[in-house]
Amino acid sequence: MSDLSAWSGTFARNVARTVKTKQATTKKGRAPLVASYRRMEAAGAATWPQAEADYLAAMEAFDALVVSGVADQGDIQNGKGDYFNDVLALLLANCSGKDLHSRPDVAGLSFRNHKFDVAYPRTGAVALAIETKVTGIPKHPRNLLQPHPEGRAGSADLEKRIKEASFKNIDIKAEQARLAGQGGGATSNLGAWMRQAPPRCYMFMAVRVRDANDLASTISFGHIAATWFDACGLYCYGWNKGHTAYEPKPVGVTSLELDRVLSTVCTDLRNLP
Repeated sequence: MSDLSAWSGTFARNVARTVKTKQATTKKGRAPLVASYRRMEAAGAATWPQAEADYLAAMEAFDALVVSGVADQGDIQNGKGDYFNDVLALLLANCSGKDLHSRPDVAGLSFRNHKFDVAYPRTGAVALAIETKVTGIPKHPRNLLQPHPEGRAGSADLEKRIKEASFKNIDIKAEQARLAGQGGGATSNLGAWMRQAPPRCYMFMAVRVRDANDLASTISFGHIAATWFDACGLYCYGWNKGHTAYEPKPVGVTSLELDRVLSTVCTDLRNLP
């Protein structure tokens, strides 16, 4: 057994992935998310186009419960994020034929414990990991001090979150390089090394944007995230012009489109043992 395999088995707890959305069946504020996930699961959805319409409708219905006060603070803080993780894990499992897992104690060079809600494989060295960020919330009764009528900007929290996630990615790659004992760390171009060093690590972001400026800022942050991850898949949405329904918002270059990046991750998973 290699040093890396021994370390992974000893110090990283490997657990079956919990579908948190399905555990929230008694929470009225998350009812649209639970129903949506169950429909995708029953349909065997395996690609983003197969899931997108349901995802978008669930976001609109959930946000309506936020605005009405039905969704509580726990729903607001965790509902969308748990649902997005669960949807991505479901699509990737159906697409690749491989189950995704939670890895709560993956060590880095600096910090002993990093948590990934979506990763592969279940045991041994992590070969592929996914970071997700879900931002943007409408104005609601629990935050009456929010000055903007459309609520908190989706881009408002991205700088801090991307910085944190980028360091996490660097830290775990550096530790795997150290344990391999082959001088595999970065020597000159850190960005180039990041895209060559294991594990494969992707960022996915689902962002409710309130206007064109918010969308532009979010896209800019998506490009920054793509600098430090193997790729960044971005999905933006918000009200249509008539303010009658949510619609997807274009993210510009195809390299940022969630659908295309998700397809890349699926191919990576298929090629892993």
